[in-house]
Amino acid sequence: MPGTGGEPTNHPDFLGIVAAFRSAGMEVGICTNATTLDSGTIGELARLQVRCNVSLDGFAEHSHSRFRARPGAFVETVATVRALAAAGILQGLLCTPNNLAGNQEYAQLCAFAREVGARYVLLNPLGSMGRGVQAQRGLAKSMAHMQQIHALTAAFDGPELDIAHIRFPNPDGKPLAGCEAGTILYVFTLGEVTVCPYLVFAARTPGSQHPDTEFIVGNIFTDADLAGRLENYRFHDRYQLGANPTCGSCAVNSDYGKGCPAAVIAAGGRIGELDAEQCPRESILPSQAGRRLLPLMPA
Repeated sequence: MPGTGGEPTNHPDFLGIVAAFRSAGMEVGICTNATTLDSGTIGELARLQVRCNVSLDGFAEHSHSRFRARPGAFVETVATVRALAAAGILQGLLCTPNNLAGNQEYAQLCAFAREVGARYVLLNPLGSMGRGVQAQRGLAKSMAHMQQIHALTAAFDGPELDIAHIRFPNPDGKPLAGCEAGTILYVFTLGEVTVCPYLVFAARTPGSQHPDTEFIVGNIFTDADLAGRLENYRFHDRYQLGANPTCGSCAVNSDYGKGCPAAVIAAGGRIGELDAEQCPRESILPSQAGRRLLPLMPA
């Protein structure tokens, strides 16, 4: 059971909720800003065998702390990451590249991840959906900067540390990944269950042609038939991805995914239209078909 969105450790019964999940036989992973975890809480999380992912959006006080609007957050976060690593429960670092940080900081961040034994660094740029709508204009890195960050951080990718570049610029025309909607269910705080949180975030973006209710299956607090609803909600039967002239005429149309429908919705399109941000060309060369693909993942 992953926990994302907001700071879970701020909940007054955080450890009780985690313990309840674990007692039910569920694996638990949390995403935290790592500024509120004391040694006692870390010890209890270790006892419960909880995996921890930490948000780190730059590698300096002037960048990470400003991005988080919390003076001193960088020092706190780095210290807590080290404590989580020492307790054996650090899983990965989650990073949103932004204009407050110099590009070289992301190489330093990856070096730090390797030093503390993180399994991965997930780099996910600001998108035009959810909280990213307002922040993107002033804080989003340009395409040229994102390409440089990719080059700087890719050098750290290896067997011990996975560097996951999510929706970075695609100048080489790599084949699009597929959509994972329906594979991992997501429960919002008020109980709404969706087949993909990004579809909901995108549908709530100004200019969206899809209402968010299209992707909310039910509510865990009010719908006794939720299991049946989930069974009957088959996203890829409801929607035809790649229903556009570019995908239809592509030489590898049947072999690869059609990108992210949430990105299409956030851009004001309808599901089925081209994920132009990641597939800017009219065709994909078969010689490029063997390159590594990465789907959109939650941050």
